[in-house]
Amino acid sequence: MTLDHGTVPRPTPFDVHDRVHRRIVRRETTASRSGTVVLAMLVLLLGAAAAVTAAALVLLDQQIVGIDPRDVVDRAASAPRGLDTTVTVGVAAIVAFLGLVFLVRGLLTQRRARHTTSSERLAVVVDDEVIASAAARAARSATRLGPDAAVGTVGRRTVDVVLRPAAGVDVPAVAATDAVRAELAAIDAEPALTARVRVQPTGRVDG
Repeated sequence: MTLDHGTVPRPTPFDVHDRVHRRIVRRETTASRSGTVVLAMLVLLLGAAAAVTAAALVLLDQQIVGIDPRDVVDRAASAPRGLDTTVTVGVAAIVAFLGLVFLVRGLLTQRRARHTTSSERLAVVVDDEVIASAAARAARSATRLGPDAAVGTVGRRTVDVVLRPAAGVDVPAVAATDAVRAELAAIDAEPALTARVRVQPTGRVDG
């Protein structure tokens, strides 16, 4: 009995589904870098167009608006020697900073304010505002506070809920924390979220 080591297993429908699922989730949870790429390409195109135009004028021994491109290049080359050191260093730092910003934005992915939830058939993406609203609602239900007495914010891995009871009202923070944790367990977001519930030390004065 011989084994054919050159045979490559064909992808199953489940493998194809997983790849499509991951691609959709990645697209919906990360910000597009097309704006940065377009801006960088425009800057490069403008610089290249200016260089080609200047080279053509030099070859044709022509001037543009009475200015010789060779004089512009000579003045630009000798400019740093005639400027103050502080100005030269400042301009170089600005150019380096802009280049670093473009490099970072081009290499690093920018996350959108969204999380995914577990599903075997669908790619489910939930806005962080929806999760924050659900967590605040769960805390209000457990403490029986008013609609404006709980505010939730969602980070990458945490959900912060701030309770703002009226002055003199005692709030069961433990019950609110348990309710928020149960809500997050039902949502089952990815990456997993940790609940943090805080009660403002100074209560509201409802008038």
